[in-house]
Amino acid sequence: MSLRSERAAKTPWPADDFMQALSRWITIVALLITLMITVQWGFSSHRSLALHRSWTVTTRVPDPVPVKHRSTRQATAKSQSGSVRASPAMQKAASSQEVEEYLTVENCVGGTPLVRLQRLPGQTSNIILAKLEGNNPAGSVKDRPAVSMITQAEAQGKLSPGDTLIEATSGNTGIALAMAAAIKGYKIKLIMPADQSEERKAAMAAFGAELISVPSSSDGGGMEAARDMASRMQAEGQGTVLDQFGNLANPLAHYQGTGPEIWQQTKGKVTHFVSSMGTTGTIMGTSRYLKEQKPDVRIIGLQPKEGSAIAGIRRWPKEYLPTIFQEERVDETMDISQREAEGTMRALARVEGIFAGPSSGGAVSAALRLSAKLTNATIVAIICDRGDRYLSTGVFSQQAAQHDPEPCGVEDYPSAVARLMTFPGPHFVLFTADRAKDTGQPWCPDCTRALPGIQHQVAQANGTLLEVEVGPRAIWKDAQHRLRKDEEVQLTGIPTLVHWTPSGPGRRLGTKLEKASSPGDAEALAKQFILESSKPGAHANGVSR
Repeated sequence: MSLRSERAAKTPWPADDFMQALSRWITIVALLITLMITVQWGFSSHRSLALHRSWTVTTRVPDPVPVKHRSTRQATAKSQSGSVRASPAMQKAASSQEVEEYLTVENCVGGTPLVRLQRLPGQTSNIILAKLEGNNPAGSVKDRPAVSMITQAEAQGKLSPGDTLIEATSGNTGIALAMAAAIKGYKIKLIMPADQSEERKAAMAAFGAELISVPSSSDGGGMEAARDMASRMQAEGQGTVLDQFGNLANPLAHYQGTGPEIWQQTKGKVTHFVSSMGTTGTIMGTSRYLKEQKPDVRIIGLQPKEGSAIAGIRRWPKEYLPTIFQEERVDETMDISQREAEGTMRALARVEGIFAGPSSGGAVSAALRLSAKLTNATIVAIICDRGDRYLSTGVFSQQAAQHDPEPCGVEDYPSAVARLMTFPGPHFVLFTADRAKDTGQPWCPDCTRALPGIQHQVAQANGTLLEVEVGPRAIWKDAQHRLRKDEEVQLTGIPTLVHWTPSGPGRRLGTKLEKASSPGDAEALAKQFILESSKPGAHANGVSR
């Protein structure tokens, strides 16, 4: 071997040196990367565990909140909907607490909306608000006392599982109690007058109630007979009477619920509260609460006018007056006719989209009467239930509505005028004499002469006519008659035809109409007046002619 070959065998080539160095560096880098991955994995595991624990805490079902009003429930629901969705494993771990967070039907009683009437009040500085109690689970304001009475009876040890409840009812309380009994597992027997609507009877039966019928008021029965029967059945040991007419848990439900809700929803601005009176629980409890907050709040109660039958409202004989009623809690009582209540009820559905029953129509009628005399007031009226409970009675039928607006009296006229403006225009109000019962004609000959022609001419103009009866002759002749003193109307004679505008009375035809010698002359005058009033820009007040 040559010297050169021997040296080559002993001395590495430069390329070999490079490869060995590169190999060592690759090994070192690999070790460093492995170390970094190991450290990062450990840190990530620790962080993931912390995040898992944090998620578990943030998504844990909160402790149950006692639910009294829907506003509380809505807040709870909002917080739940905004939380992070937990994993199935975590949901299972918290299942024992989650069950308590779901609402029951009982929790959904109360917290009803308070909405502003937009069209019926007309041009006014007042605000009329409607408390929509038909939004309760069983569809009426009576859901509140029904749950309250049973709950209080349980707390007092008066009820045991499997007991039978007995109650006299005209409908809404019966439905509400039937629902509450179904929720809590009680049997229930309901006693009601025979003339109540089929929808009410069907609703009670659907909740499992046993129905017992007594004759209607017109046949010598009514609610008085139903209450007497309930007392006898309890005395015979057939069950427990909760007695909505004497049970303090009835007004308590409104003292704890309805009153606070109205106060909060109006931000304390309520000036007048209007409620129909049946058991009087609603007005008693709400009055007590509102007057504790604001003593000058005016409380107005409604009862049916003599001879009127309005479902849910009663004009009690003294011996049957509910024992929960305290007269001093009501500042004013208004008499409402069935005709006025049902007319306003139909108007509520037609122009406000509020489908309610006759007692609600009565409450809104009273609110409209008040509004005619007030300025800058906030008036709250209770909408007791829903209109679907009265469909079978025909009060919403075309036949019932075809006579709207019906003739009204002096007391009714503010609410009737408000309803008038919801019908097709032009609008006219005829102040006339009352009709005699035997002949059906006005007692005033001038009115008798003018009425047919005016009715015909308004119909020809495709307008709407409201007849306002001023009362019997003796009342009209009184110099202190309300319409003679009314600043808006200032009525001096009858018949007087007034063109009614959105801002109130406009042009009028009076003296000439009184002096018309024949029906033909009266109709000719009315025709000319209606044509002139129907022209654009003919809304200004005119002198009586």
